[in-house]
Amino acid sequence: MQHKIISLIEPDNGCEGFLPGEEPMVTLTLDDGRVIKVPDTLAYSKNWDVGMYISDDDVIRFSE
Repeated sequence: MQHKIISLIEPDNGCEGFLPGEEPMVTLTLDDGRVIKVPDTLAYSKNWDVGMYISDDDVIRFSE
């Protein structure tokens, strides 16, 4: 099954930036109300954005 991404929130660490080795995460809100955090680089590489779809396998992989 596929789930539509209805919201994507990117991290904003301001002028402090990220610590060495810290991986920026994006927060995705799905059409079924679930909210998951995924690595920013993964979301970019898979072209996940508002209006796009994400598979159940990926949702389960990143569900908390």
